[in-house]
Amino acid sequence: MKRRLRIFVAHPSEMLTDHVPHGDGLVAFSYLSRLAARGHELHVAAQGVELRDPVPASLHIHPLSRSDATSPLQRLVFMTRMRRLFQRLQLEAPFDVIHQMNPVFTGLSLALAGTETPLVLGAFVPRWQTTDDPARLSMRARLVERAEHVVARIQQARAAALVVASAGARSRIHDAERHRDHIFEVPHGIDLSRFPVRPAPPSRPSVLFLSSVQYRKGIFTLLDAFARVAPAVPGVELVVAGLGPDLAEVRRRAERMEGCTIRFTGRVAREQVGDVMRDHSVYCLPSIGEPFGMTVLEAMACGLPVVATRAGGIPDLVSSEGGRLVPPRDADALAAALVEVLQSRQRQCEMGTYNRARVERLFDIEKTVDRLEATYEAILSKANGVRNELATGAQEEAC
Repeated sequence: MKRRLRIFVAHPSEMLTDHVPHGDGLVAFSYLSRLAARGHELHVAAQGVELRDPVPASLHIHPLSRSDATSPLQRLVFMTRMRRLFQRLQLEAPFDVIHQMNPVFTGLSLALAGTETPLVLGAFVPRWQTTDDPARLSMRARLVERAEHVVARIQQARAAALVVASAGARSRIHDAERHRDHIFEVPHGIDLSRFPVRPAPPSRPSVLFLSSVQYRKGIFTLLDAFARVAPAVPGVELVVAGLGPDLAEVRRRAERMEGCTIRFTGRVAREQVGDVMRDHSVYCLPSIGEPFGMTVLEAMACGLPVVATRAGGIPDLVSSEGGRLVPPRDADALAAALVEVLQSRQRQCEMGTYNRARVERLFDIEKTVDRLEATYEAILSKANGVRNELATGAQEEAC
């Protein structure tokens, strides 16, 4: 993209970071830093900021509230401060684009209503899947849900571009058919230099779970499955890496699992993730409904096969050539898939090679930033075309 843009970014997540384990914060910063490195000027309205390395000179970060400010009232405060920031900066020089990044909190961008600057929303990811029965929700909860749907429709209708991270994320778009010309697919990208491919699978079979240790990530289903895997794959080890709210209970259950080798590593520093992944035979994330799955991409980049669930955004990442997908909460199916992959080092090699090539082709961060720039260019070209038509029409009318 030859044009250098001035971009106002609303980053509503509680964290913007280059090293803390925080999916939204890490993904956002990877895009912001690369856009700035390409010469674009960015002003970012943020909450909590945890940056370790210097940022490009054209990347300006404006902390507006605390990282733990997640209540509706605090969100309103953030929106008010964001509008004031935008108005002040707009007086210095006009913005070309406003971009509200993921998470696309309902209504947040409406704080900037009234401006003619094109608005980009996303990338949207699928929602976390839950077991809540809508019929059992309270009247208040149902009213809130309906109100959010109305606001989301208004928010999306005024956007120039709706960015989705995967095909599955289109479910987040209201009236998707009506907005089809405004929908752009830009998957989350990965820096391949941070995740070199491993030379070969390890000689000792092992399963890696590297994520927040909590129920919705499927860790208890994995424990149930591993009790079936251990007798079928001699010497196999399960490694649980990370922290989380259910870690203590997971440890207690693991201690009662006789005949199973389960090791806990605690928190893994960001720069060590690739090294940890390359030490294992297979990466397993049996999440109930992972919206995207960055750790899945990282494992694929390292040349690991993946065993995960057919839910959320994961099916858009993992194919049968690179792993196995099973239903959520199905310990028997998960065990069978793990045994199949663990019992063949050749299959692990073939799946790992396929996964690395797939990531290089589709998820290289530089290629996804190219797609984001192309999205900006498309909406700006369209906006310029509309302005030219209006100007021509006004001239003809004057004549």
